Amino acid sequence: MPETKGPEDFIAAATGLFAAKGYYGASIAMIAAELDLTKQALLHHFGSKDALYERVLTGVADRMMLLLMEVQEDAETPEKRLEAFFISYLEQALAGASDSRLMLRELLDDRQQDRAAERWFLRPVLQELVAMVQDAPAWHAAPPEQALAAVCDLLGAISYFAMAQPVLPRLPGQAGAVDAFRVQIMKRVRDLCSHGPQS
Repeated sequence: MPETKGPEDFIAAATGLFAAKGYYGASIAMIAAELDLTKQALLHHFGSKDALYERVLTGVADRMMLLLMEVQEDAETPEKRLEAFFISYLEQALAGASDSRLMLRELLDDRQQDRAAERWFLRPVLQELVAMVQDAPAWHAAPPEQALAAVCDLLGAISYFAMAQPVLPRLPGQAGAVDAFRVQIMKRVRDLCSHGPQS
């Protein structure tokens, strides 16, 4: 008897395809085919492509918030919390880049431009990261837009680096690239916390 697939299987398949092809490139038909379902069966569970995409993005946001909560419990200073978050985010992105790809696509994609900002899935994650940056003494007087720019810069760099992994073996000096990038991210976070928005 064939194994019955459930909503979590649907979300996993959709996550992989949306990450690889983007919202516009991944169709309901593709996702259904990956699951060996009909389009109608998939739509029966989620109602629309938008609803399925929102479930996928909610999962990304939930995983990022969990990571943020973990580093806040384990690290004592703003610098250590931010360093722990960005290094953990890098490790997760290198292990499987779907979440970081989706986050980068969502930052770049204007598909949601008419949607209320309050409903944007990344909003609570970015707000929490901005608050963590502003906790650093060098950032106390800085406006939130500068902290947001710094956060997006780091998230973008990590996401882009993780997405480039399939290409790096073709480039000279790639053997130590991951370790070098890890050190670079830690240095950037320390500089960010120590020197504030001018760093």
